[in-house]
Amino acid sequence: MSQATQGQVADLLIHNAIVHTVDAKDSVAEAIAVGGGRILAVGRLADVEGRCGPSTRRVDLQGKTVVPGFVDAHPHMDIVGLKLTKPAFDNPKSIADILDVIRREVETKKPGEWIVCNPVANEPEVFGYPGALAEGRWPTRHDLDTVSPDNPVYIEPPQLVAPGHAFANSAAIRACGITGDSKVIEGVNIEIDANGEPTGVFTDITFPKWLPVRDGAFRASTSLFPAMPELTDAETLKAVAAGAKAFNEAGITTIYEGHGIPTGPQRAYMDLWSRKQLTIRTYFVVSYPVPLYRDREKGNALIEQTARYAGGNGFGDDILKFGGLGFSFDSAAAMGACLMREPYVGAAGTPWHGVQMVDDEAFRDIVKRCAAAGIRVQVQCSGGAAIDKVLKTYEDVDKDIPIEGKRWTIQHCQFPSAENMEACRRLGVLPTTTTNFLWMYGSVYRKAFGEQLAQKAIPFKSWLDAGIPVAQSTDGNPFQPMFAFWELLSRKDAVSGQALGGESQRLTRQEALRTYTLNGARTAFWDEVTGSIEPGKYADFAILSDDIMTIDEDAIPKTKVLATLLGGKPVHDTGVFA
Repeated sequence: MSQATQGQVADLLIHNAIVHTVDAKDSVAEAIAVGGGRILAVGRLADVEGRCGPSTRRVDLQGKTVVPGFVDAHPHMDIVGLKLTKPAFDNPKSIADILDVIRREVETKKPGEWIVCNPVANEPEVFGYPGALAEGRWPTRHDLDTVSPDNPVYIEPPQLVAPGHAFANSAAIRACGITGDSKVIEGVNIEIDANGEPTGVFTDITFPKWLPVRDGAFRASTSLFPAMPELTDAETLKAVAAGAKAFNEAGITTIYEGHGIPTGPQRAYMDLWSRKQLTIRTYFVVSYPVPLYRDREKGNALIEQTARYAGGNGFGDDILKFGGLGFSFDSAAAMGACLMREPYVGAAGTPWHGVQMVDDEAFRDIVKRCAAAGIRVQVQCSGGAAIDKVLKTYEDVDKDIPIEGKRWTIQHCQFPSAENMEACRRLGVLPTTTTNFLWMYGSVYRKAFGEQLAQKAIPFKSWLDAGIPVAQSTDGNPFQPMFAFWELLSRKDAVSGQALGGESQRLTRQEALRTYTLNGARTAFWDEVTGSIEPGKYADFAILSDDIMTIDEDAIPKTKVLATLLGGKPVHDTGVFA
């Protein structure tokens, strides 16, 4: 038995459980004593019971499973919340289904109010559209006009699909002054009819999308839809709260937002924290917007500002902490736009190496300024060449300003080499990535990069074998840990149903659980207080209907999260503690 805080009496005893602790030995226990929000003891009931008193509440789990609360190391919780608060179509089977959703929204709006919706479908289902619609085509403005003649309607494109399709009705097109001759950037297309008028169908192969996705970074004045209202503080707060609730229901207790959070959502997190309503331990990184690569004066000002409140390991408490800056170096592998070592055929159908957001010299100067200011650096770098360049920059900076122990990270990093892994080990760099990309975009990887390279994508086992505590994440899609834990094991591509990586990349369930709990906590400098069920740590855990460590692999996604505890208090409960 493991114990902490000798003499303190437990206020909660959980027993008759299968407790996967994720301690150094991957011990399995049967009881947990909790006091003051912390774990006091873990082990056999006969031993743990000694920490109880007359006032201790005893909860018999009747053989249910307990695991550490899941830690998502790149979730975009605010964006997940926005999706949950926007009208959604849930994989419609016809244009009529789409119109039914719009019609219901119109009934709640005043004439002239905008209706902004989630994409018609998301990955991987969207790859079957528009063929999945009974009409075999996309909806046009004329279709949308039948149910919304007076309210501008806009249906967003899926961010990581190329081409992503967006749709608008006539009211939206008129309000924004869009014509068949409106200027767009390369990669964006306004579909026109025989008369040269917009049909209401728009396509975009760029990333970040040039067509609007109404999130915390959306700025109407620089978009094709300047009349579309930007998010209000109230909408953003509602979205972040909705995201936190959904994450709690899924068994998530901690998130590390390494890609960076824009200003609007930052305020929402602080608002919830100040009201004591933030129910997810949140380590968030300040976003370094891509346009600042071209405006170095503002970029340098952001570095100086961030150093004042988010330097070092981060500033805050064990619920909300700010730490460092988050950068994007290349574009998305999901769209055939990441920076690769060898040329490949991208979304435009022509060979290229992919997109690099910033030139090498400017990036090196920015990173060195961050290091000199004591700012932690976190960089999204998906393609192999991007990973090479980012780690080379880290190594160059490390010669003058050592970064070991500062836990700089690389994000997504789908195509690392053995040399990249050795550099991470040497520098103490932490990678976060997600096998969800295999499920959603495995077919894109095969088509764009070829079968051989696709089989090497997202090599979790290789990272672990190299001694690197790689962390699982979801990129917010799907964010549910029961799915993402299963995908860590199965590594399946949804389109083909086949696994990528073979046996050489297959994880044990113990390895998978550690990447999704303790390794994630390490990215937030919280591995000493959460991420495993050990004495002295916060009582953050999820109670599951089934034992995901032993049940049939394909039954894992069906497992229910019965309760989620944060600091010993239920933030989600289906009746376990009622």
